[in-house]
Amino acid sequence: MTQIEPNSAPRGNEVVLLVEPEPETRKLAAFMLAKQGYQILEARNAMDALKIYDECHAAVDLLLTEAVMARVNGHELAQLLMEQKPALRILLLADAHYERLTRRIAAGKGLAFLPRPFTMNGLAGKVREVLDARAAPKPRTRTAARWTHY
Repeated sequence: MTQIEPNSAPRGNEVVLLVEPEPETRKLAAFMLAKQGYQILEARNAMDALKIYDECHAAVDLLLTEAVMARVNGHELAQLLMEQKPALRILLLADAHYERLTRRIAAGKGLAFLPRPFTMNGLAGKVREVLDARAAPKPRTRTAARWTHY
């Protein structure tokens, strides 16, 4: 078991695909996570993220994405990437303006959520929590029962 010193953020070495349209927020989050040992792949939108993911999806452990983006939003991007890699971990970000909506969407789809603004400890802690979480069970689909008569 890893012990965390008071006021120190959890560390890791996994690969995080960070998708954030706002350059300052993207650079800050990338810096914070890199300081904690994570390898960061940066994308400014879903289209860039899809290109990066096509090249190295086997290495990506976590998609950390802005929820509200033009053209393809964060949860749509998550769905697209999870079709290729069902075990991919997802963490959605949103500011206070979209927090309620994003929380509801994340909960409905079984995705993790982190509101902005965040601290280094908050971001690193949530990333570690999502990476360490067991895979959520797949929702059951209703199928008609089949009866066999002998």
